[in-house]
Amino acid sequence: MTLRDFQDAISREAHGLTKAEAIEQGICVDCKKPNALSRCVTDAGRREYYISGMCEECWTKLFSEEEY
Repeated sequence: MTLRDFQDAISREAHGLTKAEAIEQGICVDCKKPNALSRCVTDAGRREYYISGMCEECWTKLFSEEEY
């Protein structure tokens, strides 16, 4: 199993689709909202979308120290 296969398996288990599938569909791998890239308001957020498939809002919530 390659690292990519492992990453895809984890993503599919956690989110129901892979990062590549989310990007291809233009949705966030986590919240599944459409137009995910347009909801990334910073350059870092746009770069992260292509790394993780998560929109900036979901990424921020995941790694925020605040409770939501």
